Amino acid sequence: MPDLLWQYSLVFLAAATPWLEIMVVIPVAVGFGLSPVPVTIVSFVGNALPVFGIIALFRWWEGRRGPIRRRWSPRAQRVWDRYGLPGVAFAGPVLTGIHLAAVMALAMHADRRLTVVWMTLSLAVWSLITLVATVVGFESMGWLLGGQQPQP
Repeated sequence: MPDLLWQYSLVFLAAATPWLEIMVVIPVAVGFGLSPVPVTIVSFVGNALPVFGIIALFRWWEGRRGPIRRRWSPRAQRVWDRYGLPGVAFAGPVLTGIHLAAVMALAMHADRRLTVVWMTLSLAVWSLITLVATVVGFESMGWLLGGQQPQP
């Protein structure tokens, strides 16, 4: 039991690490033999909590350090101009990482409450997609390599 707690703690910390997104953490943890659903839940929480912290402390940071003056890449600016906060939230985990996507949204003056909603929704959707893809992928590999029939 202590080993299991340690393993899930590592999953949480890995998911909380910027640029180590749920799309990496979930398949790796499941590949190491951890249960897919708890891994997904722990990864979601581990990825979401730092984002909530960023959102909560962003204005304080700007008050102390001044506004973030950054030229966003043309690609990031196009996503913001075309799709706004929802686009940045859903593209973030794939393109930049959800942490940087939250900073970008706030630097572009997105509403904090809406940023929480969209970032959380994005993480939930990507967590579920990653869970399904991971389970299907590992089941398919087992079936292909082991010759076992897939279970209905």
